[in-house]
Amino acid sequence: MKLGCSYFGNRIVRHVAADMRGLARHHFTYALHTFSEFDLAFHRKTMKEIVAATHDAGMEAHLDPWGVGKVFGGEAFSQFASEHIFDACQILDDGRPAALACPNNPLFRDFMMEWIAAAAESKADVILWDEPHFHNPNFLGGRAGRWGCRCEFCRKLYRKTRGRAMPAKETPDVVDFKSECLRDFLNLLMERSAAAGLRNALCLAPRRDADASREDWLAWAQLPYLETLGADPYWQWLQKPVEIVSDYSALIKDLCARNGLEAQIWIQVCKIKRGSEAEIGRAIELAAAEGVGNLALWGYEGCAHESWIACDDPPRAWAAALRALKKF
Repeated sequence: MKLGCSYFGNRIVRHVAADMRGLARHHFTYALHTFSEFDLAFHRKTMKEIVAATHDAGMEAHLDPWGVGKVFGGEAFSQFASEHIFDACQILDDGRPAALACPNNPLFRDFMMEWIAAAAESKADVILWDEPHFHNPNFLGGRAGRWGCRCEFCRKLYRKTRGRAMPAKETPDVVDFKSECLRDFLNLLMERSAAAGLRNALCLAPRRDADASREDWLAWAQLPYLETLGADPYWQWLQKPVEIVSDYSALIKDLCARNGLEAQIWIQVCKIKRGSEAEIGRAIELAAAEGVGNLALWGYEGCAHESWIACDDPPRAWAAALRALKKF
């Protein structure tokens, strides 16, 4: 069993090193370090040291483009989006730009090549492409009732591939088109990462239920440079019963078995309500029962250091997770 944990909010290397040794003592095999635009600008050398500290502890170091362009999941702000709001960001159906980059925009694609170069320079082992998305009205910074992207690049590509103008409403075909665009974008990134010696993992955000995700996720599972496919069915975040972890684990395991990929499930150890910490252990058991051999926690010590995402009782949540993982 591979065991991982996300780690963020600390760039003091001696403290990171101590925490990495602590994770290794609990038999974690990798740590996922967020690598935001702020890190790219100001912590580039520090991230190399953090990766080295992770390796020194006997674990693999994985990196996450946390909030980069706001196209990937994460709370981090995007300098790229603020600098390029009028020339590289998504245009919503009201004609106004949103503060997230467009995956079809050449400027953002070039920027991601710089990010990948820095990730490779750090000597990390794996890139986790975390929750890639177009504008989502329910996601961080989303605008209610709006959809995108309708920028010039998206509209031209839609006409080229569909033979007609992009409709004003977000039809099922537009939804499919956006998913195709994201896969094309990720394939470009994964190809460059693989060429730089990095392995590629992908985490997909759950939809309303696992069955609704199957067809779209099958196409993601067929990306040629992908090695690990996962999902993050955070049941309390989604206001669902913990049993959804079983549904998504079964789906991911099946897609991976069909496509020669490693299956990964992220377990919610953030925003866990007080008194429900036992659900963390249940989620771990459900994922393992479906045959998932790569389990990861989000995040370290119940995210106690970030109050917005912290569990109500971080020490108790973290202890529950560690107890459950001892079985593996």
